[in-house]
Amino acid sequence: MLNDLVADLPLILPVALVPLTVIKGASHANLPLMAGENAGLGDILETRTKTKEEKGTFVTSGFYRIVAGPARPAHYAYEEAKLVLRGEIDILDEATGITHHAVPGDFIHFHVGSKVKFSSQSEGFAFYVVTRAANHPHLTDRQESTTSKARL
Repeated sequence: MLNDLVADLPLILPVALVPLTVIKGASHANLPLMAGENAGLGDILETRTKTKEEKGTFVTSGFYRIVAGPARPAHYAYEEAKLVLRGEIDILDEATGITHHAVPGDFIHFHVGSKVKFSSQSEGFAFYVVTRAANHPHLTDRQESTTSKARL
């Protein structure tokens, strides 16, 4: 019986190992905000995806900070996830009219087509990961080179 199951498994060919990318001290714990802004992003690294389905896109991760001030609208043409690390972030989901009050440990996934407004009564700080098209304006000088080595 086990031989029959193994016979049905696809043949897995050896794949060349790829080193990790490690960026020490990348927490952006005190992410600065631009003058006159109450929210900001701190991308750490963009890497072109290797999956066939996502050809031409990048996976980006970084940190998001928002302080009290006007609501910040966002309309998603890409997938994104945020994990709140400290403080509080209010997210108005315009599809439902519900405002979600996110606190440390809360995970939020934004789908293509999500439309939201971010705000905070105090301050919020989150880690995010997002897919972006290769021509996205955020993709400037932080792209990982295809020959980069792990950094320790």
